[in-house]
Amino acid sequence: MKRHPILDILPLLLLLASVGWLAFGPDRWPEANGAAAVAGMVVALWLVLTRPRKKSALPDSENANALEKGFKELSERLTEENRGLAEEVQRLKDKYESSEHYVEMLMENVPANIYFKDRESRFVRVNRSQAHWAGMGDPADLVGRTDHEFFDATHADQALEDERKIMETGQPIVGYVERDTFPNGEAAYVLTTKMPFRNREGKIIGTFGISNNVNELVETQQALERERNVLRALIDSIPDQIFVKDAKGRFTLVNKAFVELVDRENSEDVLGRNDADFFTREFADRMTGEDREILESGKAVLARERARQTRAGEERLVVTTKVPLPDENGKPYAIVGMTRDVTEQRLAREALLRTERQIQDIVDNCPAVIYMKSVDGTYLLVNQQFEWLVKGKRNEILGRNDHAVFDRESADAFRENDELVVEEGEPIQVEELVPHKDGTHTYVSVKFPLRDLEGEIYAVGGVSTDITDRKSHEEALATLNAELMAANEDLRSAQEQLIQSEKMESVGRLAAGVAHEVKNPLAMIGMGLEIVARRTKDDEKMYDAVQRMRRGVERAKDIIKGLVDFSSAHQLKLEGCDLNSVVKEALALAQYQLKGGDVDIVTELGEDLPSVALDATKVEQVLLNLCVNALHAMDDGGTLTVRTRTGILKGIEREEGVRIEGRPRDGDRYVAVDILDDGPGIDEDKLSKIFDPFFTTKRTGVGTGLGLSVARKIVDLHNGVLEIANRMEGGVRATITFKAVV
Repeated sequence: MKRHPILDILPLLLLLASVGWLAFGPDRWPEANGAAAVAGMVVALWLVLTRPRKKSALPDSENANALEKGFKELSERLTEENRGLAEEVQRLKDKYESSEHYVEMLMENVPANIYFKDRESRFVRVNRSQAHWAGMGDPADLVGRTDHEFFDATHADQALEDERKIMETGQPIVGYVERDTFPNGEAAYVLTTKMPFRNREGKIIGTFGISNNVNELVETQQALERERNVLRALIDSIPDQIFVKDAKGRFTLVNKAFVELVDRENSEDVLGRNDADFFTREFADRMTGEDREILESGKAVLARERARQTRAGEERLVVTTKVPLPDENGKPYAIVGMTRDVTEQRLAREALLRTERQIQDIVDNCPAVIYMKSVDGTYLLVNQQFEWLVKGKRNEILGRNDHAVFDRESADAFRENDELVVEEGEPIQVEELVPHKDGTHTYVSVKFPLRDLEGEIYAVGGVSTDITDRKSHEEALATLNAELMAANEDLRSAQEQLIQSEKMESVGRLAAGVAHEVKNPLAMIGMGLEIVARRTKDDEKMYDAVQRMRRGVERAKDIIKGLVDFSSAHQLKLEGCDLNSVVKEALALAQYQLKGGDVDIVTELGEDLPSVALDATKVEQVLLNLCVNALHAMDDGGTLTVRTRTGILKGIEREEGVRIEGRPRDGDRYVAVDILDDGPGIDEDKLSKIFDPFFTTKRTGVGTGLGLSVARKIVDLHNGVLEIANRMEGGVRATITFKAVV
């Protein structure tokens, strides 16, 4: 049977295929087995050995030896080649396993999400971070899935569109930051890079990508941007000129105030320029030298005051602070500075100092004591008069309180007045006692609150004037004035008493004359009416008329009797009496008068009353008169209270013009009787007239107007005092006060 020619080259093809796989196969076909290559070589060797041999011209023995030798050589060569091939296979396998390990370690440990997708955007391989992000325990669980299983339709559709575009154009998407929502609902910023996935022939077979959670980075960047904007707004709102210069003196940053200072539209018109472009050459040169010194020494210039002249020729006073900015090696590379125009402040401060000096001069030369204290009592300001007062220097007084300057009693009083000013928030004027070497002096102090711009009280001011001499003069003048007033009062009272006495004397004489002239005719009329009454008993009308006439005559007799009593000398029979007994007798006489009205009588008689020198009959007449007056005042009923008492006189009202020895005075023991009613009282405009003869507040026909005049005269003859006044609770109080017999 003829051998097919392919069998002659088949061993060579198998051998070449096996060697080719060992050399190149592990990278392209990792799933192939190296054992297959070895098997291929063995088959190739078997085909070579079993291939029919041509007849040799050599003898069989020689042919056998030659064949054996050739086979041996071939076997040794194949063994050597097989050993080399096996070593190469192991080396390539180790290299593959090492590379695979590197990839696995990278995929396992990189915190970023790494994935590979096929052309249908299905995951074919992901790292552990991607699996954890998707909520999977094993990366293999994501293989074959798509974004639509983890994201909402909007995000998944956009991702699919991006991946299709990458596969169509071959153009990657690099460094794309987007706001993403993770499967667990967390929203964050993600930095994504997507690229086409090619095979070894360069054909795009899918996409792969890597994404990182850069939420913290983006938020930090946004925070820095906000802070930069805040810082920019801050430096632009500061009225001071802020600037940054580089090592060559060029402005690299300026604020709005600096732009306005150099009269430019915006900061772009300033950046890149230097001082010489905006200020005089002299000033610019001085600044350049100063900047160079700062950069060389690394030392700042703090609040340096200097004059600066603008290009318009205006002289301004400025305060500048410059600080070097170091680089990462600590070497100054720029200068940041701030300049404040203090021209107005300096002028205002100088004006304020002049004003303060003027005020201090005025205060020091004022004769009054002037001071200012904090709300806690610490002295903030004093004048020379204060120094003279406390015999101390100003620097020794300021910062101390009253207790460190004055005695405790005075300090407590001063502090109390200061606290009152702070509490009330209003000025006060008080007299304060201040100890002097020659005794205690009296000062009149005006203290007032001092308020800040918010209206809060921060201090108490005071102006104190020594009024000791004036006080003494005022007291002497007041004493003299009181004496003059008393003397004038005595003169006036004496004059009124004389007038009253003369009036009463005239009334008495008139009353005596009237009584004498009228009494006898009245007696005759009375007798005639008696005769007529007897003869007209049968004529009722005439009899009634006569009776009315007789009553009129009787009333006229009562008036005559009152006039006689008023005008008589009233010789008294004074005896030591118990006032309670006299009161009881008077009330017994009044029972007949009182029982006609709805009046209750209440007696409150004091115990152990001292004896009083009285004419009992006359005093009973007075008490009876007062009780009857009270009864007439209570037409609708009420309560009549009669009370006796004793005590020591204090503040007794002095009767006008009375200077009779024996009258009750302050400090004397007295015995008094009070008669109180519940009536309507007496009009205030009539109280001063109730003791005038013929003056009455009763209705016509009830009283003669002589009762109180006679009663007062009887009390006066006893050296007593009769007082009648309205009660606060309503009604009238009549009080008779007698001096007790000691």
